Amino acid sequence: MQTKVANFPYGTKNPYQDMMYSACSPEFTLSAPREVSFAQFANPDFRAAHRIIHLHWDDRLFRIVESDDTSPLFHEVKRGLERYRENGGRLIWTIHNQAAHSQAELTDNFRQIRQQLTQMSDLIHVHTPHAARHMISEYGADSEKIRLIPHPSYLGVYEPTEVTLNRSAPANQPIRFLAFGAMRGNRDLDKLHEVARKLTNRGHSFELSVVGKVFRSGRRLMRRMQVNPNVTVISDRVPDDEIPTIFSQSHVYTLPSMNTFTSGTAMLAQTFGLPIIGPDIDPHKHTTPEACHDLLYPAQNPRGLIRTMMRVMEMSKDELNEKRRACLQFAVARQPAHISGQLKQALAELT
Repeated sequence: MQTKVANFPYGTKNPYQDMMYSACSPEFTLSAPREVSFAQFANPDFRAAHRIIHLHWDDRLFRIVESDDTSPLFHEVKRGLERYRENGGRLIWTIHNQAAHSQAELTDNFRQIRQQLTQMSDLIHVHTPHAARHMISEYGADSEKIRLIPHPSYLGVYEPTEVTLNRSAPANQPIRFLAFGAMRGNRDLDKLHEVARKLTNRGHSFELSVVGKVFRSGRRLMRRMQVNPNVTVISDRVPDDEIPTIFSQSHVYTLPSMNTFTSGTAMLAQTFGLPIIGPDIDPHKHTTPEACHDLLYPAQNPRGLIRTMMRVMEMSKDELNEKRRACLQFAVARQPAHISGQLKQALAELT
């Protein structure tokens, strides 16, 4: 019997959910109801059509803001989910972020909503061991509910797998660094700007591309970065068909953020063979192959980023290619169909 799994919200611009469900059929199919009010969760007909609800990006779904009370929208959702579960429906919840995108820190409102979702969920899906520890320590999640299923790579999503795996590495002079994705303040791009400025002033030969939608809070920083002749900024969302070219022309992905929780862009970079430079925090160590962990610098070292970038610029072609091969092997191990199979096993527990 086929089970429809209603995903809320469904990301039309993000292939993540399609990747996660790519090998779940025929037993499970991703359903993305478009205009369903949360009150309809309580409707027995909705439960009959969708035996499982899969929640994602709860900070966006419930429009979480700091206030004296939890989101009024969440109260409506909670009532609907409670009736849905009373009717026999099951709930799985994927943890994508530690805090809301719009907030640097956890707020009381955010905690209250997550606390209640923790109690209501039948299964809690996390991508890394550190995320599991966070849900247990911060929200008292029952470890028996938690399922560790890594973030998939993007092999076969933007181009055929064989094209990605058989592409030749770009010439390694000059070394080209890349930062990619939505440019929000929590990515610590000011550190990357300062390091690029110092490297340029010291006469180093390198290129840095900063690619992705820039929000208002980051526009001033992007203007400052563009002054550097070694830096190129593309401040708009890149069409999907251009993603392989952008990544395949680069050598290394820079991720200086200390606030990373789950990085889909890190998996995207490694899909195209780009090792990650970043602080040695658990989220980065859990999302990179061990052969590349030497590019994760001590988190509290203020010179870690610049020293690691300089080290990469001095690498031989063979050493850089070893890192590239390790990333491609990592991407193969985490290809969407393999990771989707693990989700399928978790969903089977709910039927």
